Formats: sequence, structure tokens, C-alpha cells
Amino acid sequence: SESCSRRRQAVLCVRALQEEQALGGVQQVLAEQLQLWLAQNSLSSGFLVSGGSPGVERAARDGGHTPIPCFAHCLSQLVLGFLRLHRSIEGTLGAARAICAHFALSPEARRGLAELQRQHGSAPRRLKQEATASWDSTYYMLERLLALQPAVQEYVGKRRLGEAGLALSATQWALLRSLVELLQPFEMAVREASAADASLSQVLPQVRYLHIFLQQIRLRFESQAGEGAGSAVRLAESLALQLSTEPRLSEMFHRQEYVLATLLDPRFKGRMDAILPLGSDLDHWKQLLVRKVKELLASPTGCPSSPWNAQPGKAFCVDAAPQPREAETGPGEPQRDRGPSGKSSAVPPLIQKEKTLTEHLESVGLLAPEGRGASLPTESHSACVMVERYLRDNQTIGAREDPLGYWEKRHWLWPALAKLAMLYLSCPPSGAFSERIFTVPDSPFSERRPPHGESVERLLFLRANLGNFPDYPPPTLICSENDSAGSS
Repeated sequence: SESCSRRRQAVLCVRALQEEQALGGVQQVLAEQLQLWLAQNSLSSGFLVSGGSPGVERAARDGGHTPIPCFAHCLSQLVLGFLRLHRSIEGTLGAARAICAHFALSPEARRGLAELQRQHGSAPRRLKQEATASWDSTYYMLERLLALQPAVQEYVGKRRLGEAGLALSATQWALLRSLVELLQPFEMAVREASAADASLSQVLPQVRYLHIFLQQIRLRFESQAGEGAGSAVRLAESLALQLSTEPRLSEMFHRQEYVLATLLDPRFKGRMDAILPLGSDLDHWKQLLVRKVKELLASPTGCPSSPWNAQPGKAFCVDAAPQPREAETGPGEPQRDRGPSGKSSAVPPLIQKEKTLTEHLESVGLLAPEGRGASLPTESHSACVMVERYLRDNQTIGAREDPLGYWEKRHWLWPALAKLAMLYLSCPPSGAFSERIFTVPDSPFSERRPPHGESVERLLFLRANLGNFPDYPPPTLICSENDSAGSS
């Protein structure tokens, strides 16, 4: 039978607003839709995930809602800023784009490249071009270009395309490879945050992992010799600095919505000391969780107070240069010792493509092993029985499992705590669902002459919801007597 905790997504309203009336318009539309869909059914709103617009976040906050910044948007803005900062990257990216464009525009070049791939013993694949202006499109282009590097280099050399500026030097190839290695976990984080089953609880562990990863890969770059090693180290240091000084990401570590969501996820509750910044008062967050459960039990509606109006936790900032912790050394940590020859011994890759980013967290102590090691130390006088027993529960779930399933099985055991967990863990970390409504290939906005007015709103409402609720029984069509007479 289908789990009752299955995540469901629906479009409630699509509305176009004039820029000058956006602030008041957003507040008005939110109030109307909440009254229409929630208040009439004795429901209350949870969190509001925005796509990065300061105006929308302000409107939500002024309207008494809890705005959650889009995690995918925050990471994308950070990476875009990093790419614009380095002129050397821009020049090399321009050459890579020119090569990919040449093969895209020339059928003869594509056939020649396919033949060379077959000679190298691999199945023919095409190079990719940037489909959009987003950085992840650039990443996919470079990833494919590097995968086909031997065939591309051979083709360019045979056709003397270097004379036309369609060649990359050894240093440029090394720079592109280092860039893809650096950005790989960022692409994974954005993609996983945009998945339908993504949860707010994965944000803090993944941000902490990005800090650890950049430390590890910088050490790996330092241990390497050859073309572009110095440039790779500087890129790693630059990206690490930008990550550490990004205010929106740093703020997440002391926002109770993120911390409580992480604490309520059985995969991460036993690793909170490694996830939160050094000096964090973990007991404060346990006490806050107890208070939230008490509020829910005392509330006539069975809902906790608005997280935005509650007292925030003590402010902590992600360290610009985090001190090494025991959790930050794992199988992926590069070895600094060298053999008699002076060369670094072979080490496994930091990122394994067959794993999700969440699965990589276990190697650095940010994720409890499945089935054990999930408990968090408590003191009997510092938490109510319900919270204490949850924190002492040593059972966890797999990295790819939905934490809502854990709480569904324990709803009978800790009903109020399970209800609170559903509130926090059902919040998506990004606004990807809303963005997909406008960007899917069959969206009316992709048409040359999109429909206008109410027809667009109704069309999007039907397209999104009919697909997400295939088992919804449509109501019986009721016709008036006049309609019946007119059709007979």
C-alpha cells in the first residue's frame, strides 16, 4: 500500500504581478490563497520557499510567513560569482565553447569524432553545448568535453583546427579538469535539492560537506605536480573563501528552521556536533525542540507557533577557515606522505558518481551508518520524555531513504513529535517545483505566442495537478436545465 506520508506537490495559484505592485500584490495573493485552500479546511501554512527574490521574501515576512531561501539558487549565485571572478577561467571557457559549437554546427566533424571514439573502443557520444545561461549547463558541457578529450584532441590535431583557435593547451585542459572536480559536489547539491523528495534537513549537512570537500581537494591539488597545479590550488582556495563568506549560507546554521529539521532527521541527529559550527550550543536546540513539542500539545489547532516569530537560536557563523575536526578526516582525505620516489601514491577520487552527495557525508562523519549510531546524548532533566527517547533511539535509515517514512512508523509512539517532524521535513529546500512549471518543454510559456490572462493560470493549474494527482476522482459534472435543453 502507498505510504500516507508520501510527498505531494500541487499548484494552487499562478498570478502575474506588475513590478510596481509586486510587494503588496504578493501579500494579497498569499492571503487570498491561504484563506481559500487552508483556512476553510482548518489548516495552517508552514514555510514559504522563495526563488531568491528579495521582494518576495520581504512580502512573505511582512505578511507573517516564514520565508525559506531557495538553497539551489543560493549555491548557483555563489558559483556564478566564482566563475566571473577569474579571468583565466573565462578565457578557457570561451575556447571550450568554440570547440563544442564547431562540432554542433558541422555534421562532418561529428561523424569524424564518432569514428575516433569507436577507434578508441568507446561508444560514440556527442559533445554538449550550453543549453541555458545557468552555470550547471556549463558544467555539463565541460564534463562531456573532458570525457571525450582523447578523441577531440586527435581530431583537432589532424584537422589543424588549432590554427583557427579551436584548440586547448595542456594547461587549459588541466584547468578545465580541476574546475569540473571543484564544481562536481555543487552540481550534485543543486540537483539533489531540486528533487521531488528533497528535504530541508539535507541543507546544513551538505553545506558542511562542501567546506570539508574544498579543504580535502586543495590538499590533493597541492600534492600533485604538473600542468596547472598552482592554478588549481588557487581556484580551490578562492571557492572555499566564497563559500565561507556567503552570508545567506552562513545564516542557515543559526536559523531554527534548518537546525530543527536536521535534528529531526534520524540520519543526522547523532552527527549534529560535526554539522554545526564549533561552539554551537547543542543543548539550546534540544531545549527549543522540547518547547516546540509543548507548544504543539498545548495548541487547540495542534500546530506550533510560527517559527518566524519564535525566539531565534544563538547566532553562529560558518568559520571562514574551519578548524580541522575528527569528522573531517575520512577515506577521501588525501595522504600527504610521499614514497621514496617523491611521488604521491594513488588515492581514490573524492567524489564517486554512483553515490548521491548525501551518501558521501558518511565518509566524513556527517551521516550515521544505516541501522546504528544515530543516537544523540541527552540528560533526563533537559528534555521531555518524548524528545529524549527519540534522541536516544539508535535506529536510523539509509542515506537515500525519505525521513518521513521513519516518522510514519513512529507516529503512534511519539505523535506530537512526529507531527512536528512532518512540518519541518516536508519543507523542500528549493523552489524547483515552481520553476519547472514555467520551464518544462510543454509549458505554455515555451510557445511562440503563449496564452494570456486567466487561461494561462487555469492551464498551468490543470497540467501540474492532473499529473501529480492521477488518482483524484473528478466530481460529477452537473448541468443546469438550460444547458441540458440547449444540448438536446
